[in-house]
Amino acid sequence: MRSLAEAGGRLRAGLSGLALLAALPAGAAEAVVTVQGANAVEILDLDAAKVAARIPVPGSPAGIALSPDRKTAYVTRPDGPGLAILDLDARKVTGTVPLPGGPLGIACNPRSGVVYVADWYGKRLFVLVPRDGTLVPDGEIAVGASPSGIAVTPDGATLLVANREADTVSVVDAASRRETKVIPVGRHPFGLTLDAEAGRAYTANVLSDDVSVIDLASAREIGRVKTGERPYVVALAGGRGFVTDQYTASVTVFDLATLKPVTAIDVGDHPEGIAATRDGSRLYVANWGANTVSVIDALTLGVTKEIEVGDGPRAFGDFLR
Repeated sequence: MRSLAEAGGRLRAGLSGLALLAALPAGAAEAVVTVQGANAVEILDLDAAKVAARIPVPGSPAGIALSPDRKTAYVTRPDGPGLAILDLDARKVTGTVPLPGGPLGIACNPRSGVVYVADWYGKRLFVLVPRDGTLVPDGEIAVGASPSGIAVTPDGATLLVANREADTVSVVDAASRRETKVIPVGRHPFGLTLDAEAGRAYTANVLSDDVSVIDLASAREIGRVKTGERPYVVALAGGRGFVTDQYTASVTVFDLATLKPVTAIDVGDHPEGIAATRDGSRLYVANWGANTVSVIDALTLGVTKEIEVGDGPRAFGDFLR
């Protein structure tokens, strides 16, 4: 298995870096971006296209999830190792939770507020329950090797987990905390994105340079989409999929109906995290190597702005509010 420092396209301390559709405003007022090299989380004012606040978060912050009310951010710290809890309105860290292994991917149950953290070095998810303004560890869920991206269905009943070293996706029953199905996908799935309305999920397969399309009802892969080199995360907007390609510094665009590539959009070096606004008008891409966030117009498929941020932006997860 590759180390946390080697997991992305670049060697640096910490780990390499799911874009999960959530209850966002029609657009999005802020982006909450982990800047791993700067050991911080930056809050971007998206209207002003600039950094509005920087919150120190030691431990090479990487993954991010937001609480159901969008007021709290949960950030994985692989070099902690552990988790940081941030009050986004107060712009400060309110607590930390130590965790063993390599905390990486993270997701929050939209119904219960339970937080799930993937252990990159293991075959497990950590389960953390909200209590008295903090998170309390409450057991583990066994999954495949090197879990990365996590998604939770809108009803909070089912988890999907991309297992990078196993080349599979785990389907997990949230109530029983048991893996119920294992779906083979491409080589080294990393980011996992859910389209609950369409009954599909998408994994970005880093080593096979493609996206696996999963039918949730039958729990099987039903197609593949070719991408650029080293795809990492998928976002959905306007009937299209958008995939960050780290080695080609691009975003591959494909049609969700035909599963055919549409175009490739040039962005910054080593793009990783990507998320779409709820209305599907814009996408935001964290460029790990360029220290920028690219803004993509989903209609014209062009980059409209580049927002300068701190060193090593990752934003692996749910980061728009």
